[in-house]
Amino acid sequence: MKWMIGILIGLFSMNAAAQSSGSSLLWEISGNGLARPSYLYGTFHMLCANDYTISEVIKQKLLGTRKLYLEVDITKPGIQQELMMQMKLTETTLDKELGADFQQVDQAFQKITGISLNMFKQFKPFVSTSMLTLQTLDCPDKIQTETILSGIAKNAKIGIEGLETVADQVAAINAQPLDSQLHAFKKMVLEFDFSKKEMRELVRVYQLNHTDSIYAYMKNQSMSNDFEQHMLIRRNRNWIPKMIAAIHDAPAFFAVGAGHLGGQEGVLSLLRDKGYQLKPLAL
Repeated sequence: MKWMIGILIGLFSMNAAAQSSGSSLLWEISGNGLARPSYLYGTFHMLCANDYTISEVIKQKLLGTRKLYLEVDITKPGIQQELMMQMKLTETTLDKELGADFQQVDQAFQKITGISLNMFKQFKPFVSTSMLTLQTLDCPDKIQTETILSGIAKNAKIGIEGLETVADQVAAINAQPLDSQLHAFKKMVLEFDFSKKEMRELVRVYQLNHTDSIYAYMKNQSMSNDFEQHMLIRRNRNWIPKMIAAIHDAPAFFAVGAGHLGGQEGVLSLLRDKGYQLKPLAL
C-alpha cells in the first residue's frame, strides 16, 4: 500500500508556477561555506516501470551523501495507518456529500478501479482521487521513485528522513475546501479518458528531464492561487531551513516532486536567495 502514500501526498506536486529555472531535474548545491556539495532531485511520484530507469549519475550522487531526504519518510513504520486516520471524514460521508450524484459516480469509479466507492465513503475525496490517479497509468507494473531511492539508501546504510510529516501534508490538502475536493474528484471520475491523456502528456514532459519544460506545460493547467499557496509555496518555504541545516551538517540528497523545483518561490530559487549555488547536472 505504499503507492497510496506516494500518490496521495504527492498528488499535485507537479503543479508548478514558475519563471525559468534550469535544464535538469538533478541539481548540485554548493557554496555558502559548504565543504562538500549536496543534491536536489525532482521526482515523479508514480510511473509505469517501463517509463523510468534511475540513472547511474543519480545513484552515485545519492551514494556520495550521508542522508536521503524525501518529502515524507515513507519507510517510517505505521505511516500508512497514520495517513488514513488523518484523512477520515468526521462530520459527514462521501455519499452524503455527493447526494444524488453518488450512484453515477460510484458506477464510474467501480468501472475504473474495480472497487466500490462505498469502501472510501468515510474518507476525504483525496483518497478516492489517489485511486483514480493510479489508474491513469495504463500499465501492469508501476513504480514509486521514492521507493527506489529509499532502497538504494537502505542498502548503503544511508539515513532516511522527511522534510515534513504526514500531518503537515494532510494539513496542506485539507486547506482546500471540501467542495473543491469533491468537484475535482467528480470531474476526474466522469472525464477519466481526459485524465489519462493528461497523465500521458505529463509523463512525456517529465521524461525530457528539463525543469523549464515541466513549468511550460504546467503553466497551461488551471491552478488557483489558494491551491498554489498551500500545496507548493508554503511547503517550499518550510523546507528551506531544514534543508540548510541538513547540508551544513553532512552532504544530503533531497528528492521532492519536480513541481517544487521551479519558480520564484520554488526550492531552486529559494536556495539561491540564501546564497547557495545551484548547478544542473546531466542525467
